[in-house]
Amino acid sequence: MLGNENDVCTEKEEALRQINEIKNHLVDKQTFFPYNYNATFIWSAIAFVLTFSMVPMYERGVAEGTVFLFVFISVGFINEGFLTKRINESYDIQECTRRQQFIMKNFMMLSLFLIILSAVFASYKLYVPMFLSWLFLISLGYFAVGFVLNITRFTQMARFNIFASILLLSIGFLSDTLVGEVTYLLIVKVFMVLGLVFMPAVVAWHQKSEEA
Repeated sequence: MLGNENDVCTEKEEALRQINEIKNHLVDKQTFFPYNYNATFIWSAIAFVLTFSMVPMYERGVAEGTVFLFVFISVGFINEGFLTKRINESYDIQECTRRQQFIMKNFMMLSLFLIILSAVFASYKLYVPMFLSWLFLISLGYFAVGFVLNITRFTQMARFNIFASILLLSIGFLSDTLVGEVTYLLIVKVFMVLGLVFMPAVVAWHQKSEEA
């Protein structure tokens, strides 16, 4: 009697496991993409803080600025992973889908490269190219998100930021304001706030409203 009950439990667990694998496989193949857009709001807040604190931290020392930047970016990815796990659990998805892994790894590699690149720029006081590099490469990541997930708003936002970063870099080079020009640095920071703080939050809010 007890043996039969154990066999039934084992068969049930195996059936549930197979159903879960099929579910994960199907979700991965569909355009459906479980994402907690609260993560975008967190990234917007981090981008706002970094925009106005990176230069003072790098002025204290390149090492201090690099550690400060690394810590904030790490906090962002930890929150991203936690929120992704929560929303996946709400859909009974046990592991990240391939699209989630692609997007997460894409932004992690971009961020690591930018942290190193920022240290190089900061050592030469090239803060304008440093900020424009963040605006360009992070927007390139958003462009990939918009393309893979077919989210037009992300694609449009990324295209605007990419063109803006190229234009600002060109103007700065031609006018010789890439180094030590406070006014031009302030203009670049305004575009940073617009492109990596305000616009992603608005897009996330729209996506969250539509999915709700």
